[in-house]
Amino acid sequence: MQSVAAYFGLENSSQLNWAHRINTPKKLAAACADATLHVMEADIQFGQGDATPLVADGSKPTDLDLATFLTTAIHAGKAVKLDFHSAAAIEPTLATLRFLKPTTPVILYADVFMLLSGKHGESLEPEQFIRLCQTALPTALISLGWSLKRVHDADGRVEDALIQQLSAMVLQRLGAVTYGLEIRAGYTPGWERGAALILDPMPATMPPISKSQPQAKNVVDITARLRRVA
Repeated sequence: MQSVAAYFGLENSSQLNWAHRINTPKKLAAACADATLHVMEADIQFGQGDATPLVADGSKPTDLDLATFLTTAIHAGKAVKLDFHSAAAIEPTLATLRFLKPTTPVILYADVFMLLSGKHGESLEPEQFIRLCQTALPTALISLGWSLKRVHDADGRVEDALIQQLSAMVLQRLGAVTYGLEIRAGYTPGWERGAALILDPMPATMPPISKSQPQAKNVVDITARLRRVA
C-alpha cells in the first residue's frame, strides 16, 4: 500500500495540491491539464431512477457521470477523492471502481450523519461503510467524518461522544488497521467544526511503531504549523 503523497513522490500529504467540486466537463478538463494538481474531489449522488452514479453540484446531480470522471482523472494520472452525498451511492460507486480498477490513489469519504439518516432503508452504520470500502477496494484511503454547527453542540458533548465511539469501533472491532484523527475547526459559514477518522492501509512489511520511532511513517507532524484560533 502506498500513500497518496508517496505516489506523487512527495515527502508528506501537506504538499498535495487539491481541486474541489470538479463537477463539469470544463472543470474536469482544466484539472487534468494542470500539472501542479495532485488530487481531484467530486461529490457523488445516486438518486432513484439513476442508471449510474453521477457527479453532483452540492446536493444536485450534474450531467457528468462517475465513470467518465474516473477514467479521465486516472488517464491524467490524478488521484481522486469521492465524497458521498447519499448512502445509496456507495455500493454502485464501489462496483464502478471494481470494474475500472483504478491505478491512481482513491480516497473514499462519507459523513456519519449522512450515513445514518439514509432514506428508504439506505442508511448504513459507520462500520458497514468501512467494511464495504475495505472489501471492494482494499487499497483505498477511507475517510469517515462529521461536521457539527456550534449551535447544535455548544458544549462539545456530541462531538466528544462521536470521537470516543468511532475510536472504540476501530480499536475493538476492525482489527489491525492504521488510522488517524483529523480535526477540522473554524468552518464557515455557521461556525462549524468537525473531524474525520482516516483509515490508511499499511503494507504488511511495515515495521511496528517503537519507542525510538513513536510515529508511523505516514504521520505528518503539524505542530510547528499550528496557530491559536480565537
